[in-house]
Amino acid sequence: MFNGIFLSFGHALRGLVEVTARERNMKIHVLCGTAVGLLGAEVAMPVPSRLALLFAVMLVVAAEMGNSALEALVDLHTRELREEARRAKDAAAGGVLVLALGAVLLAIAVAVSNQDALRAALNRRGVAFLLGGGVLLLEAFLLFGRTRSALLDGIAIAVGGLLVAFLGVNGLSASLSLAAALLFTLASASAISSRARHPA
Repeated sequence: MFNGIFLSFGHALRGLVEVTARERNMKIHVLCGTAVGLLGAEVAMPVPSRLALLFAVMLVVAAEMGNSALEALVDLHTRELREEARRAKDAAAGGVLVLALGAVLLAIAVAVSNQDALRAALNRRGVAFLLGGGVLLLEAFLLFGRTRSALLDGIAIAVGGLLVAFLGVNGLSASLSLAAALLFTLASASAISSRARHPA
């Protein structure tokens, strides 16, 4: 029984990594989700605001997974240019767009309603924001870098992982710090997967 559960978790994780490695929009969602986690973890916000941000990130990532699955299924069914296939793909992409726009509006609403806490965090925790920016640059390199070596990927993963761990230990929200750490791990795994598929 447990063996089957572990196998199904393994398949789900492989699906997450593969979609992240192949799909440009998923890479953007992962990068934005990491930014939300890193920024949100540094601001003293009420628990409902943190949970709303966390849930929004999870919904957008899940919707992009569903969109990718539907696109693969349509491509498996037909390679012809058919109106029904176009409508199915466009509808799924539209659903992701609606969720992503909703997540952006939610983030803006949370930032506006917590603007005093955000301003205070920028004043007191400026170094954390700079380190978070460094993590995002390293993650963007892992997600979007074209020609790189295993050594450069390893350095980016190690330095980014250390920065994420440092920020997580010193952050104000364990849940958002953990979300950022998991998304950075996903970006790292997708970079390794991508390099395995296309060795330099």
